Amino acid sequence: MSAARILLLALLSLASLHAEEPFDFDKTPGKLPKDVVPRRYSVTVEPDVAKATLRGRETIVLEVRRPVRRLVLNSLGLTITRAVLHAGGETVLVPVVDAAEQTLTFNLEKELPSGAAKLELEWTGTLSEAPQGLYIARYQAGTETRRALATQMEATDARRMFPCWDEPVFRAMYALEAVVPVADTALSNMPAVRETARGDGWKTVTFAETPPMASYLVALCVGEFEMLEDVVDGVALRIVTTAGKREQGRYAMEATKKVLAYFNEYFGVSYPLPKLDQIALAATGASGMENWGLITYNENALLYDPAVSSQGTKERVFGIVAHELAHQWFGDLVTMAWWDNLWLNEGFASWMGTKAVDRFNPEWKVWLRAAGDREWAMWLDARATTHPIQQRVESESQAMDAFDEITYQKGQSLLRMVESWLGEEKFRAGIRGYMQRHAYGSTTTADLWRALEEASGKGVQALAAGWTEQPGFPLVKVEPDAAGVRLTQERFTIHQKTPAPLTWQIPVSVRRGDDAQMVLLGADAQAAAFSPMKDAPPVIANAGGIGYFRASYSREMFAALVKAAPSLAEADRLTLLNDTWALVLAERAPLADYLALATALARDEAYVIADQIADTMASLDRTLRGAECAGKFREWARPLLAPHHARLGWDARPGESPLDTQLRGSLLHTLGALGDPAVVAEAQKRFATFLKEPKSLDGNLRGPVFTIVGRNADEASYEQLHALGRKEDGAEQKRMLYGALCHAQTPALASRTLALALGEDLPPKESAGLVGRLARDAELPEMAWDFARKNLDALLARLPAFSANDYVPGIFRAFSEASRAEELESFAKASLPASVGAQVAKAADEIRFKAALKKRLPAEMAEWLGKRAL
Repeated sequence: MSAARILLLALLSLASLHAEEPFDFDKTPGKLPKDVVPRRYSVTVEPDVAKATLRGRETIVLEVRRPVRRLVLNSLGLTITRAVLHAGGETVLVPVVDAAEQTLTFNLEKELPSGAAKLELEWTGTLSEAPQGLYIARYQAGTETRRALATQMEATDARRMFPCWDEPVFRAMYALEAVVPVADTALSNMPAVRETARGDGWKTVTFAETPPMASYLVALCVGEFEMLEDVVDGVALRIVTTAGKREQGRYAMEATKKVLAYFNEYFGVSYPLPKLDQIALAATGASGMENWGLITYNENALLYDPAVSSQGTKERVFGIVAHELAHQWFGDLVTMAWWDNLWLNEGFASWMGTKAVDRFNPEWKVWLRAAGDREWAMWLDARATTHPIQQRVESESQAMDAFDEITYQKGQSLLRMVESWLGEEKFRAGIRGYMQRHAYGSTTTADLWRALEEASGKGVQALAAGWTEQPGFPLVKVEPDAAGVRLTQERFTIHQKTPAPLTWQIPVSVRRGDDAQMVLLGADAQAAAFSPMKDAPPVIANAGGIGYFRASYSREMFAALVKAAPSLAEADRLTLLNDTWALVLAERAPLADYLALATALARDEAYVIADQIADTMASLDRTLRGAECAGKFREWARPLLAPHHARLGWDARPGESPLDTQLRGSLLHTLGALGDPAVVAEAQKRFATFLKEPKSLDGNLRGPVFTIVGRNADEASYEQLHALGRKEDGAEQKRMLYGALCHAQTPALASRTLALALGEDLPPKESAGLVGRLARDAELPEMAWDFARKNLDALLARLPAFSANDYVPGIFRAFSEASRAEELESFAKASLPASVGAQVAKAADEIRFKAALKKRLPAEMAEWLGKRAL
């Protein structure tokens, strides 16, 4: 392709940007007509867990905006037993259900005029354990199995509990009632205002009416619960757990009190509801779900037991609580109009949650460590199967696929980059204006950019549109010139044959020593000039690592950076490592570049540096599996990590950094995977002691010890792990133990793990997930796929629609032979619904890339090792 042609395509791509408009109800995408709008729902549900049935009735107050001859709303899996329209009289309606479109239509004999109307509906349905809509949440209390009820409505599952206009733009008030057993506690978005005993062992719980909100935020939980209570800024707080776990909620309560007060001040709009409940359940659809006033969490995301929990769990709880609390503003108070702008919810909650964690736990260095999540997003974003942050969503399946790393991590990274460019105070002023202007309403990305432009006086829309409306991201090329350096950009891709040439406006922080400057790089080359200096330090682009782009340097500049690497700032060392490894994967740099840099930083004690190198060694080990140089690579890689292991040892030192605690576990995981004999032997020894004295094994060591024992398990140790897992009723420990079983590589033991996928040891979603985990962790994808293919219907029945699209592709991702990509595509075409198409494409592309990598890297690795041996 000629240079002129490339330039023309780039200019055309830029001209297509800035197309999005501020929120307009009538222009908002969606499948439902907008002629009729719900304003208020009065919903009564009568779920029966023992019979797995549901009955319900509702009255919906409607605003008829334009005369219509039909009413169209959403319903899925419900049987409508009565339907009456009140509009100048009563009209009995006949339901027309379209299961494929998930709609409920009432055709009217005469035109319904503009104005007010009411729709009364009654229905029946069933309850299942798949976490979607209103579902049965099974959990373990000691040796007893119990059941609660919970909801998971996002993205499109409120329609499974009650007929509704189930698209986010149709905000309405909800007055909920639930008929439940007398002994149970019922919780919803708002406080209960009345409980009325019916005299038959059941009671009716009536909840206060919600503010106008999206249907996917409606929540109901029913069961035998325990609670911790507190108050902050006048808001009643409760941490809710199942029996015996209340005390494990104390850390989450302390985090909530800090974060809620901080967000009240930051946003300039206080949390608007009278109460905030957060409930931990063993069976959930997601780690956390931001239902307004009743946030649901998986237990391992909310509960923390100081006696046995790890530092990682402590950080996870604080981080997820902060993320879900941020949603109470971004997502709940102000909601994206349609799923194409999901990032307004998730990108913001990720960014704001990380900001809160950093504020209260600076010693965790979470912004530096967030680079790991950003790397995963960039790995996906460099592929042909990526998508823009703002992506077209036309179906329920596409809405669920939108919950991915591009939406979350790229969204977070973009916001941090824009905040750095505008300045923290102007950025916050813009966010406050956005929140105040759009409270209790819907928005598009254009509304956000407008608010930030008004607060900063800068052209945010012009800069940001390229990042949200185009796929992928740039590579900034840095070359020396007479006055300093010359910067140019091109699109960075991995495993793409003919990527579209795109350009961005890139805020590039360029630094040489103490001399730093911000360059706004567009399609044309830009220069960064520096004062003459003798023995000048090397130039760093993306100084501080805040920019969402790669940087590459001339050979001379890169050699200088390797030499100076130990003296660079921590963030710059990390960015250089990440970029160099990415350039290797993209065939833009030889493997020797990364290995030379890793060797130069091998004794770097910073957590993020040692952890990045350890992760890359584990990745290389998987890629080299079966190659002639695999054994020699392990002999080289283990000593590379050994100084860190020697410094940290197995046992925590008094007052050590939480980052050292985390690094110890990370190193043990990697050295165990690399087959380090001393590490494996010590893990097995400590496990044997743990079986006799459970308190002997620190919570931070349980993960790596269990995993190493599982990877090297024989019949006896496998059964010991499984017995511990069956007995355990804590989510964190149980997940760890069953995860260890997924590492067992002996076919006979792996078969036992696969059988658990159809058993009752774990909640249905987690049990089905064992198959994919074993494919990856035990490196037995063929065995896992054979089991999954034979039992696919039963396995998929255990999953919510939220997870089903990626189930088969997720198993195949463990393969690295190109023929397996073709097998996946053929199987999907013949046996899976069309909705899996996006996930199949991503998995097939990843498999083909890994196959190509396995052909390319062994020779480069062998050459490197050969030179080291000379």
